[in-house]
Amino acid sequence: MSKKTQVSYVPPAEPAFLSRLKREVGYREGPTVETKREQLPAPEEDCESGSDKEDEQPQVVVLKKGDLTPEEVMKIKQEIKDASKSGKY
Repeated sequence: MSKKTQVSYVPPAEPAFLSRLKREVGYREGPTVETKREQLPAPEEDCESGSDKEDEQPQVVVLKKGDLTPEEVMKIKQEIKDASKSGKY
């Protein structure tokens, strides 16, 4: 095995004037490539129903007779949810 496959990058030491400047202005290191590759934690809330929070639901507008009311929409959604649990969909 040749030594060419074992090439790595060693960053040079930071110059003193940059260290002083960063310390004076309160510079904080940003995210690195490694921190960007980390897995995000799973959301704590139950996501099986998607965005079904009341404030995130679409606005229901009834313009004429025969349009769905909000209650009918909730009933249909519940039927679909029940049917998917029983294996129909």
